Amino acid sequence: MKKAIQYLFRWFINFILAAAVLLAAAVWLPGLFHMKAYVVKSSSMEPAIMAGSVIYISQYGEEESISPGDIVSFQAGDAKVTHRIVAVDLEHGSVTTKGDANQVCDSAPTSFDAIEGKVRFCIPAIGYFLLR
Repeated sequence: MKKAIQYLFRWFINFILAAAVLLAAAVWLPGLFHMKAYVVKSSSMEPAIMAGSVIYISQYGEEESISPGDIVSFQAGDAKVTHRIVAVDLEHGSVTTKGDANQVCDSAPTSFDAIEGKVRFCIPAIGYFLLR
């Protein structure tokens, strides 16, 4: 019985350590690839990106063009917003964005300069462990 308890205790400690290493890697490893990680706090992009997910963004590459359908992050007032591009206005250098779960487009266009980056991938749910 005593060996079983020791085995379970060691298994539990190893599980906690592995989870901590994976969470740390999820936050810091993207920096090596010039990406930023953010926790999604709202459900405006569901079902594509669920609240509590961690998204990884990077700037557009030289050969990439800003296109409808791209999911981008940008600053809107005091908030960081992640929405899908629904229209591109090359003449004015701006995009119209909309959250997938929203009924209407965002109220103001976003300039190309305000776009922090394109969402490259996301990991669902782990953001709940990273929120303070």
